[in-house]
Amino acid sequence: MSLRSSELELVVAEVSARLGGAVVQKAWCPLPRLAYLEVRVPGRSVLLCLCAEGELSRVSVAAERFPTPGEPAPFQRWLRQELIGLKLIGAAWSETERLVTLDFQSEDSRRRLVLELGSPGGLVLLTDSGRVLMLSGEGLAQRRALHPGAQWMPPEPLSPEALARARAASSRFTTDAVYPLDFMPYAEEAERLLGPKDKASRAEAIRRRLALPYRARLKRSGRTLEKVRAEAARGPEAERHRQLGELLTQNLYRLKRGATEVTLTAYTESGMEEVQVKLDPKRTPKEEADWHFHQYRRLLRGVEHARQREAELAREVGHAEAALKQLEALDEDSLLAQAEVLQHAASEEGPQEARPFKEYVGHGGQRIWVGKGGEDNDTLTFKVARPYHLWLHARGQPGSHVVVPLAKGVEVSQEVLLDAAHLALHHSGAKGEPRGEVSWVPVKFVKKVKGGAHGQVLYTREKTLVVRMEPDRLERLLKTRGGEAPPVP
Repeated sequence: MSLRSSELELVVAEVSARLGGAVVQKAWCPLPRLAYLEVRVPGRSVLLCLCAEGELSRVSVAAERFPTPGEPAPFQRWLRQELIGLKLIGAAWSETERLVTLDFQSEDSRRRLVLELGSPGGLVLLTDSGRVLMLSGEGLAQRRALHPGAQWMPPEPLSPEALARARAASSRFTTDAVYPLDFMPYAEEAERLLGPKDKASRAEAIRRRLALPYRARLKRSGRTLEKVRAEAARGPEAERHRQLGELLTQNLYRLKRGATEVTLTAYTESGMEEVQVKLDPKRTPKEEADWHFHQYRRLLRGVEHARQREAELAREVGHAEAALKQLEALDEDSLLAQAEVLQHAASEEGPQEARPFKEYVGHGGQRIWVGKGGEDNDTLTFKVARPYHLWLHARGQPGSHVVVPLAKGVEVSQEVLLDAAHLALHHSGAKGEPRGEVSWVPVKFVKKVKGGAHGQVLYTREKTLVVRMEPDRLERLLKTRGGEAPPVP
């Protein structure tokens, strides 16, 4: 549950008292309704968390921030442009409208940051005259009829009944007795109260998003597998046509054209057996026998193909189940390291094509990005990738830039490195070769060649991996483009 009205009143008053005059040093907006401001007061820096995310809504002081996924959101750029260097001069809580306002100023400008905690909720950056500079939060612009340049007006106040319910909820803070020496005890307890829930909720959202393509593949493959197994089970039916074809061939002289049925004697291992055979009166006896042989061959081919397809589908189902099992086993930190998935809708057919890279899924669910061309390589490496992401390229060959979006401080596993190296070679001039060399290095050591062509770079401190191409590994990776298939565990 979000911070209650009485709790917000305590926290905002504490922010205003303790952080008055604090200078904004850094700003982040990792998700549409979540922002962080690092402010400096004499002797310490404070990470102020501003969240308008439904049941997780809060103003708090956090020990760590949620990682910024992918390319910074426009609201983050505005926060940095407009607030860094300004001083926080006051904070206020409006209970009736569920608003937190933070006022900033410098020698020549004033800015206001508004945290709207109602539905749909979001953050709004305002000029000193109340004009909207930028806003963030899904549905906020549409529901509030806001846009950059518009005059901001407070949302509708709570009804008397809702306001009474909000005031009736008592504070859950125990700070006075437990944390009397903390610098900002209420704001810190607010984070202790909701921070772990926020982390767990977002990690679970990432898990669900990562699992979506695997569950979809499992569902599709499962349905197809049922049909294929039914086709693969038609072997006895094929054998029956062969037996009837041979029986008719042995008794052609007994068949009369135009007959619809005939009873023939078959000699089996268990003895003689009378067999009734239905006939097509339009066929000659020879055509009737040939038709059964044709059905036998057709069904036999279908059975063989179905058995091969059944094995492929069974592998895909096994891979999907293994990938889902891996995702269930991932801890919160591993999931949060893949926060980029929260930036994209569950169905990404349109947006994915607009991105400068193709996305594949490697070992353990790790995403791997492959540039689509020269300009896209530049965009991927120098705008999308973070300095601590891993960068790969086929050594001595023209080809795509490959990026593995690792979390900061996380080492790449050998399997993920091999997956990325296979993709680097496949999307290079070495495509089709049985082996090749791949250079890999953190993105921060890759520099664009001044005046060079798109995608032309220089890099230092690289390591080189000699790769013997594994066809099964490459095939598995190529099937995962866009998250359509699971990785091999």
